[in-house]
Amino acid sequence: MAEMTRKSFLRLAAAATTSAAIGSQTSAQSSSVAAPRVSQSSGRILIRGADLLTMDPALGEIEGGDVLVDNGRISAVGKELAQDGAEVSDATGMILMPGMCDGHRHVWQIIDAGRLAKTQPAHYATYQNWKMRTIVSLTPEDHYLGGLVGGLLAIDSGVTSVIDYAHGQINAETALAAGHGVKDSGLGGWFAFQMGVSSSYKPGDTVPLDVAHSQRISRTTETHWATAERLQKEVFSDSSAAMQLGLAPAAGNGRSLEDIRAEWTRVRDMEVRLLGAHLHKPARPAAEGFMGHRDSGIPDLSEAGLLGPDYHASHGNRLTTEELAMLRDTGGMVCATAMGEFPYMASASRGPSVHARARAAGVATGIGIDVNLVLTQDYFEHMRAAFWSHYLEPAGVELAANYKSEDSLDFATALGAKAMRLGDVAGSITVGKRADLVLLDTSRIGFAMQGSLADRVVNFASREDVDSVWIGGVARKRHGEMIDVDWGALKSEIAAAQARFGPEAASITFT
Repeated sequence: MAEMTRKSFLRLAAAATTSAAIGSQTSAQSSSVAAPRVSQSSGRILIRGADLLTMDPALGEIEGGDVLVDNGRISAVGKELAQDGAEVSDATGMILMPGMCDGHRHVWQIIDAGRLAKTQPAHYATYQNWKMRTIVSLTPEDHYLGGLVGGLLAIDSGVTSVIDYAHGQINAETALAAGHGVKDSGLGGWFAFQMGVSSSYKPGDTVPLDVAHSQRISRTTETHWATAERLQKEVFSDSSAAMQLGLAPAAGNGRSLEDIRAEWTRVRDMEVRLLGAHLHKPARPAAEGFMGHRDSGIPDLSEAGLLGPDYHASHGNRLTTEELAMLRDTGGMVCATAMGEFPYMASASRGPSVHARARAAGVATGIGIDVNLVLTQDYFEHMRAAFWSHYLEPAGVELAANYKSEDSLDFATALGAKAMRLGDVAGSITVGKRADLVLLDTSRIGFAMQGSLADRVVNFASREDVDSVWIGGVARKRHGEMIDVDWGALKSEIAAAQARFGPEAASITFT
């Protein structure tokens, strides 16, 4: 993890910002909160005596097993492994499982968590207006803080890899700050920078709503490309790091296939390995030659030869059997955000989450939180929501009838990792994979003692049971406490930021 505090980041950023931005950064430099200073040396670790929920079909569940970690990788799995100078962690009576994977989360939104609520649907309906006001009111410090805290909260819940869909950054300074923040948290996965965000208004302005919407994701300009290149060179240059750069092109549904080809080709020429997209079936078909002419647009991309193993589609609730086959055959990936998608049942163009059908079709499929602005950080709750959502449609009911608990856990572990292009790296306790591991304390009275390990975890585990988390063999949480994290200080920083940018965002009038 880069040892860059918020102070040092902003000192570096100040040299590249305009005088208008420097004012907001000056106060940030006096901040006392820094990224956790966690050693990068993973050494040799022997986790002894745990009940292993490996999610590796060849290993299954192992009662009273050991896992040896060497240089950040799992080097042995078995019983009574030799210590050989390793640091021993006694895990007797606990459950060791793979770190969980979240395939679609807007990490930055944690900075304003609770401003809206899904349980107030009429209020939540203003989500896009909230976002358009907020993204122009946040400073680089706010984005660093959001990335850092959002990443730490994911780890605290047992999530070790995410696709951070970064669509709230309006310029290079905020994008680099957000990237540094999530990277410094120690989280793995992808920082998927959204191209085309072009909001030009500012706090106090009055702007036509249609103008604000058109700028929310506009066409990608050379300024956006320059930001992407800086992210690649200045933040995510280490190809061996747990967090890598992904990109979310602006050209997607509703855009011409020529525009899509040009932008996606440029992304791929940068050798960025993850191309992210929100995918919804349009309310009405687009014109021929545009994505969305047929179904959700996947047939249009397929015919144009644009699909590939880097294409990651979030949502995709109305994907057809034929579209799923196209994604399967090209190595594409899908992520459902089931808890947040329950209200999609009220939309004729969206409908129930697709993960059950996608998995049955052979597509690499995961789950995610999506809008952590309004939803619990406890990832076990999202896993359970993903299972219950199967019962919202007949196809899901039929598929769920033959599920075992391992199948639900799979969306958040082995299959979820594959659905993030991390299947060879994470998602199971397998020799050779990165040591992304979660140790669960089972002593809580509500943590059932009967059933398989998967039954117990999927139905009864919660964030409070996460005793320890390792990412790449480096301990991020031990004995129920995040290492070198002052939650109270971070919460005070967030409260101060909200007290400042909340009124600024509210000062923008849409007409």
